[in-house]
Amino acid sequence: MTNYQRILVGVDTSPQSQLALEKAVAIAVETGARLDIVTVINTEKFIGITQGPMGFGATTPQMLDEMTRQLKANLVKSRQEAVQAGVSDVAVHLHSGNSKTLLATTLPAEYGTDLIVVGATGLNNVSRILIGSNASYIIRNATCDTIVVRTDLQQNPIELPKRLSRQV
Repeated sequence: MTNYQRILVGVDTSPQSQLALEKAVAIAVETGARLDIVTVINTEKFIGITQGPMGFGATTPQMLDEMTRQLKANLVKSRQEAVQAGVSDVAVHLHSGNSKTLLATTLPAEYGTDLIVVGATGLNNVSRILIGSNASYIIRNATCDTIVVRTDLQQNPIELPKRLSRQV
């Protein structure tokens, strides 16, 4: 295997990203690489499509604060998992902006990433056409190796339910 030095893994709270984290941690332990665990709040997707107390509408500041709190807690948990598994150099990052470009090009260039690990999409075909897949974009645009996780740590195929939209 290539001796990766710096791995970037994109996480949210989905089962797919948990599997990507597990795979990235295993690779980091095996290669001794630094692990950057990244969550991107893609605010572009939330404006005008979020269901609030009054129906569908713009995301409220309170909703964004709660989502940010949950994502920060998930980053802390993800870092603890990596450290407990034996990764000695772990950093967590929370960004906002376009998740596709941040994960595919901007952050890898900034961090010196030589491997990106992401989960396979959990969106159904209709949503994938309307929203697009981060994994597909990263594969097409990244300038370093990219792994889209579709198996567990024992290389068994995973089957995850398809959703219309991502959860927080």
